[in-house]
Amino acid sequence: MSDAFLPGNGFDTYETQDKVLVSMDGSVDCGVAVRILQQQGFGVAGAVVQLAADQSAWAAAARQAAEALGIECIVLKAEALADQPAEVLGSGNDARFAALLTAADKLGIQYIATGHHARVELGSDGVHTVCPAVDAVLDESAALAALPQDTLARLLLPLGEFTAADVQEM
Repeated sequence: MSDAFLPGNGFDTYETQDKVLVSMDGSVDCGVAVRILQQQGFGVAGAVVQLAADQSAWAAAARQAAEALGIECIVLKAEALADQPAEVLGSGNDARFAALLTAADKLGIQYIATGHHARVELGSDGVHTVCPAVDAVLDESAALAALPQDTLARLLLPLGEFTAADVQEM
């Protein structure tokens, strides 16, 4: 993947010291999300959320992808979270987001990010809303719509502003 400036001049800019913990899965989309966040000035670290013991090969592949991107990556063994009821994880939240947020808090990292194709917008009323991705074919906003406000306030979704062609080009 090229380190040339990515298309789209609408990036928000963040202070260089701001850090983000990116959910790694080894996909091209995830790699592009990491590069976008780096170009926005974030210190990027990766995390693989392993919800079951049989996901260890997948977790190892995701760690290798993070290594290829030149970022540190941790494996969060969150099997215990996988079977927790919704009231424990929070309404609309799932075990992956719970594990990411817990790890980010322990590491002193402000933000979390995923390779989902959606956008989070902050309204004038201070409410965060999940909005559809620019590319309607890739849109995953419905899967994130029920996340609680405290999660949305910390969630970055860098791919939501791009089409599939943009992501492939990057």
